[in-house]
Amino acid sequence: MDKRWAPKLYFSSLLILFILGLFFGRYQQEQNYHQFADNRVFFGIPNGLDVMSNLAIVFPGIAGIAFVHERQKNKHEWADKFEPTILYCMFFGMVLTFFGSVWFHLEPGNSTLVWDRLGMVIIMACYCSLIIFDRFDSNLAKKVHFPLIIIGFSSVFIWQYFDDLRFYFAFKVQLFILVFILLKYGEESYNRSKDYILSLALFGLATIFEFNDDVVFDALIIISGHTLKHIVAGIALWWIMRMTRERKLSINLE
Repeated sequence: MDKRWAPKLYFSSLLILFILGLFFGRYQQEQNYHQFADNRVFFGIPNGLDVMSNLAIVFPGIAGIAFVHERQKNKHEWADKFEPTILYCMFFGMVLTFFGSVWFHLEPGNSTLVWDRLGMVIIMACYCSLIIFDRFDSNLAKKVHFPLIIIGFSSVFIWQYFDDLRFYFAFKVQLFILVFILLKYGEESYNRSKDYILSLALFGLATIFEFNDDVVFDALIIISGHTLKHIVAGIALWWIMRMTRERKLSINLE
């Protein structure tokens, strides 16, 4: 496939998202989002399972930081010296998401949800940088990595100060669009590219659980949709960490 199609399709999709955002107008945070189906106390912890299930999110972050640090110490030959920067940021984002999500579920509200989402946009931005690095252009990945994180932060702050989720939702959706476009039109530099699809499928499943919190809890009784969201998202993050740890270089990027 001609990878020149990739940026054309991507920016066309962003234009469509922009038009849809204008059409639907301002989208505010629904306050019932903070009312979780399972508010049981465990070991003195309110919303206990929603809090403790965040361990599934922090584990791949810590494991990822450890393996990148070990490779740095052993002078591992990376495809590019900027690659560990992307990975460190992504795994740090997982750890920050853990702390933000724990705080949010202990004290549910917009003010604490901000910290949860700041960690998540770091993960999303780094995920974008990583697939651009892997499938399109390593030099472009270097240029957009930190701007993507800044754009992600901006989407959260726009929601916080203007109570408008459109920019944040667009930032999340463009990740899925980018991955599918680059898997279709990009060129493989590492193997295990199919792991991107599996991780995105798991993120999608986690989102379904999130928006069906009550339905899942009513059906299963012992666990809620939001708790399952954390567990499935943690599996997706672990899969990403595993991919970056086990994949092999297919071509020389230099």
